[in-house]
Amino acid sequence: MPFKGILKELVESIDGGVAATLMGRDGISVEQHITPGGYDVETVGVEYGKVVEEIGKASDLLNLGSVQEVMVSTASVDILLRMASEDYYIAFVLAGNSNIGKARYLLRKAALTASEELR
Repeated sequence: MPFKGILKELVESIDGGVAATLMGRDGISVEQHITPGGYDVETVGVEYGKVVEEIGKASDLLNLGSVQEVMVSTASVDILLRMASEDYYIAFVLAGNSNIGKARYLLRKAALTASEELR
């Protein structure tokens, strides 16, 4: 399945799904899907991707293993970032009242599918 389809299915599979992007660690968006009136998910992915890098460095320093997922909850949205491979991750933006458990599950599935496409 092409990346656009993976991201579209992810966003549309949960009430409150706003946008998703597949990004490289270099900050370049490979593909994105945004609902009408949605977020600038590319900028969200770039800025929070920097946070993932720092958390990854701390995790390595503490010998905890590689970071798989990070969640940021703000006053208006929740942002989930999940690694799809060593060099790519998906940033997923949700409305603040979304089912986070379901979103995390769907994101895990989407990241696995994306990882297969990246090979």
